[in-house]
Amino acid sequence: MYNILTREIIFGGFKAAMNITIFLGAGASAAENLPIQNELFSQYFKYILPKNKNEKMNRELVKFFRDLFFIDVENKDVENINFPTFEEVLGVLDLAEQRREAFKNYKSESYNDDNTSISYIRQCLIMLTAYALNNATRASNSYHELLLNNLIKEDLLKDTTFISVNYDIHIDNAIANLYDERDFPVMLNYGIDFTNFNFDKNSWQRPKEPMVNLYKIHGSLNWLYCPICNSITITPFEGGVMRIIENINQAKCLNCGQITVPIIVPPTYFKNMSNVFLSTVWNKSEKAIRESDVLIFCGYSFPEADMHIKYLLKRVQTSRTKENLKVIVVNNHSKKKNSLREKEKNRYERFLGKDVIYTRYSFEEFANNPQKIIDLAK
Repeated sequence: MYNILTREIIFGGFKAAMNITIFLGAGASAAENLPIQNELFSQYFKYILPKNKNEKMNRELVKFFRDLFFIDVENKDVENINFPTFEEVLGVLDLAEQRREAFKNYKSESYNDDNTSISYIRQCLIMLTAYALNNATRASNSYHELLLNNLIKEDLLKDTTFISVNYDIHIDNAIANLYDERDFPVMLNYGIDFTNFNFDKNSWQRPKEPMVNLYKIHGSLNWLYCPICNSITITPFEGGVMRIIENINQAKCLNCGQITVPIIVPPTYFKNMSNVFLSTVWNKSEKAIRESDVLIFCGYSFPEADMHIKYLLKRVQTSRTKENLKVIVVNNHSKKKNSLREKEKNRYERFLGKDVIYTRYSFEEFANNPQKIIDLAK
């Protein structure tokens, strides 16, 4: 598809006209028909629960929603249930753990009684998220691929960094699929070292220039973390987190052979960002934004719960040596109400300043013509 000349133009020694950071939120994944956050519960309990009703995780989730929120998730009309938000569900669990308190039948720790531990329910909710997203991740990558191809055509990919709060692997696979050893040897770089570099070089090699940087600041479905030897394994092109549920023997650390756990930071007000690999990714994200000329938010509503992101942005804004960072927001869709747009625009401007360029473009439109929207910053 690309020849040597094309590669030299894209990743040659030319001075970058503009450093670009593209920040991907849930709306970008929704363009590929993935469920957005407020659809995860209904999607899971409608399509996935009926297939695995007797699994311990699902039995506990059915009981949990009945006990704490008085919801029957086995109801056939589950799509019309008014579920609490993820922030609310995880928020009450996180507060209970922080305060070392409990709910009836749900203790901070479960010993030899009939109670379920709060930490176990929290793990179930994280795996619910992974299950629902992985179930939909097999869908098309068409808009992510379109965006990349148009960035290549406009000679912009070499100057672009991607930051994602999404766990799904749509953008990952789209970037990785660009690689062609002879004609287009661009490699995907997550900014962290995987055990695969030393133990499974055939599945995932250490990236080298030319690279496209993708920083996943809330973790990823294809990352498996070993808390024993503090290493991380990648499962290329696959939501490997599902191995923890479906085949635990395939979820072992390549380095020490122990069982791994997901790195998925759930949507809650009390995010734990202490994992060493996430810390590395966050530091590189901050550096990338600080060096950028334009930051484009795609499918991201700037929610109140994401205080860590707001903190990062404020650090960047107040420590740049370049001129003020140009911020463009691309988060529209055909069914979006004007009242929601105004509230969202106000959130951005209230925190980042009145110079935010808040557009009525969708992620699909951005993917189709990224240059048009990037030019708004000039």
